[in-house]
Amino acid sequence: MPMFDFSLLTHDLEALERQLETVGAGAVIDEPSLNQLFCQHLNSGGGRTRAMLALAAGRTIGLPDTVRFAIASSVELLHQASLIHDDIQDQDPMRRGQASVWHTAGESAAICLGDNLIAAAFEQLTALPDPYLAELPRLVVMLSRGVSVMAAGQTLDCQWKPTDAISYADYEQIVRHKSGPLLGLPVALTLAVNGGTDNQVTRILHGASSIGVAYQLADDFVDRDEDRDTRLNGFWVISSHLDNAHEAEHVLRERFEWHLQHARESVASLPSFCIDAFNVLIEALHRKYPSLQVAA
Repeated sequence: MPMFDFSLLTHDLEALERQLETVGAGAVIDEPSLNQLFCQHLNSGGGRTRAMLALAAGRTIGLPDTVRFAIASSVELLHQASLIHDDIQDQDPMRRGQASVWHTAGESAAICLGDNLIAAAFEQLTALPDPYLAELPRLVVMLSRGVSVMAAGQTLDCQWKPTDAISYADYEQIVRHKSGPLLGLPVALTLAVNGGTDNQVTRILHGASSIGVAYQLADDFVDRDEDRDTRLNGFWVISSHLDNAHEAEHVLRERFEWHLQHARESVASLPSFCIDAFNVLIEALHRKYPSLQVAA
């Protein structure tokens, strides 16, 4: 099946990294520079998956570089803000082998940096040139709704307590809200700026939410022992409604593949770059979690 050729993005990613490193407010009086904190965070690594999807999708359909970079930097900044805030909420002292922002500079500074990056994400879209600039109001609404949905899912996750009984349907709703929007936005924004209909955009976002659920199920399965009785984990949610762990593992595997198939079906009749983007995400999941792939 056709896939994006990410080897063509080497120079794009180098340019994107330089662009990201300019974001973040400078020091005020004796306060630390948010830009400095952000650069330290960026140096912890990360795949820049969302940015790469936006850059590759835009290249495939011939969008100008200014359009591709506006979308790529916007979604990447939102993703980075979500990681910084998530580390605070989970009290994770490390991010990819390095001290997380809140652990280095304190929770207050980390919250401010995340807020700064969210604001900057919207500003990136103002770089769109004519005639694409006419789509700016629509893109801003999409970005805003994505942040709101993600925040709602994260709120529900933070409110969960180990003593709470939760249905599997409720678990999936939380995960859809948390993970789906930022996976779908790179492709949805690219399609929207290229004349995609609201219905097409909605199908991308729905499909991406299923990929988000599949990813979280896989991650939860790997972390099931560590998360037990401490964090919301899909494996233990499923187990709480079944007789044994073996049966729970079987159900989790089935739901994992069901969501990936649903994602494929959601974009099956959309432009080929949408299909390619989803194939990239799905193949990445299968490579990362080969033991969860159901044999054909």
